[in-house]
Amino acid sequence: MMILNILTKLLYVADMKTCLIISTLLVTCSSEPHCSKFHYEEKLLEKMIRTEILVENMKKQMDTIETRVTEALAKLNENTVKWNGEIEAMQENSNTSLQLVQEKASDLDKNMQEVQDLKAKIVSLKIAFNARNIKNKSPAVGDTIVFTDILLNFGEAYNSDSGVFTAPFGGIYLFTVQLCISASLYIDYGLVVDNVYMDTARYNIGTGYCVCFKLSTTVHVKTGNKVFVKVVSRSGSGIILHHSNSHYSTSFSGVRIQTD
Repeated sequence: MMILNILTKLLYVADMKTCLIISTLLVTCSSEPHCSKFHYEEKLLEKMIRTEILVENMKKQMDTIETRVTEALAKLNENTVKWNGEIEAMQENSNTSLQLVQEKASDLDKNMQEVQDLKAKIVSLKIAFNARNIKNKSPAVGDTIVFTDILLNFGEAYNSDSGVFTAPFGGIYLFTVQLCISASLYIDYGLVVDNVYMDTARYNIGTGYCVCFKLSTTVHVKTGNKVFVKVVSRSGSGIILHHSNSHYSTSFSGVRIQTD
C-alpha cells in the first residue's frame, strides 16, 4: 500500500513537470511571431481584410469620381447645346443687324440724294438777277444793250460782258427794263428771247431833261433760252441813253416766279 502511494506521488510529480514543460513551451510559442500555423493564417487573413477594405474604399472613390465626371460631361453637353443656340442666335442677330445697317445705309443714301435734290430745287428756285448802268450810251439799231454793273445774280445766269441772261431752268420769268432817254429823242427797243421779240416799247420825250421809262413783261422761258434787250430803232445819233447812280439809272432785271 505504501509502495502504491509512493508511485502515485511520483506519477503526480511527473505529470506536474510535464504540464510545466508544456506550459513553458506554450508561453514561449506565443511570444514568437511564427511559432504557430494558426497565427500566420490570422495575420494573412488580417492583411486580406485590410486589402479588401482598401479596395472597397478605392472602388467607392472611383464610383464617386465617375459620378462627378458623368455629371460634369452632362453639364458640359447641356452648356454646349445652350452655347450653340446662343451662337446661332447671335449669328442670326448679326445677320439681321447687318441687314438693318445695310437698309439704313441705303435709306441714308436715299435721304442724302433727296437732300441734294432739294438743294438743287432750292438753288433752281433762286434764279434772279439785276444789273444797271450801260456799256454803250449810243447803241445802234440791232445792238444789244449791255448792263455792266451787277447788283444781284443768283444762279450766275446773267453775263455782264454780253448783256445776255441764259436761263438755267425753264419756267415763268418776270423781266424788267428801265432806260433813261435824252430829251427830244426816242428809242424803240424790245425784250428778246432767242431772237424772238417778246415785248417792245418806244420812249419819246420832248424838250427838257432826260426821262426814265420802265417796261415789265412776263414770259415763259425754256432751259437754255437767251434773254436780252435789243435796240429796234432810234432817233438821231450820238448819246441817247443816260445813267446816274444818284439820280436816274438804266437797269435790266429778271426773276423766275414759277418752275415748269
